[in-house]
Amino acid sequence: MMADKGNNNKPSQWHEIETLLGSKLPALPTSKQMDLLKDTSWIEGYVQNILEKTMPKQEVKKSVRSKAEVFETHYHVIVKTPISYENNPAVKVRTDLIKIEEMLDNKKHQLIRLPCLVIPSTARATYKEGILQIKIRKKKLNKAYREVSIRYI
Repeated sequence: MMADKGNNNKPSQWHEIETLLGSKLPALPTSKQMDLLKDTSWIEGYVQNILEKTMPKQEVKKSVRSKAEVFETHYHVIVKTPISYENNPAVKVRTDLIKIEEMLDNKKHQLIRLPCLVIPSTARATYKEGILQIKIRKKKLNKAYREVSIRYI
């Protein structure tokens, strides 16, 4: 009986809220409409479509998946990768990454992540029988502590 009394109060409460807001509220969704709302698989496609429309189209350089072998010794990191001599490669080194650009096809480059930090200015590259080898000195970690003065305010 109490459940019936509660249901009888809902329409009047709904009407009171509509009166308070000064406009008619939409009808509650049916169970069939609720079932449609449970399937959210369409959201991913919608978001992807919006992103494609808003993001400017750019010609992205092709990044070749690295076939490089990376070795570490006590003091050096050595990278060996097969590359064609005709492509006239350019090697660029930073502390954590090597970028090999093929000059013949300037839209291709190869990125090789290094296992530790290196000193880029120490990099040396050699080419022999289709293999490009790059040797770079590791950056030493300074394990000594440095005392910092404290300013009391």
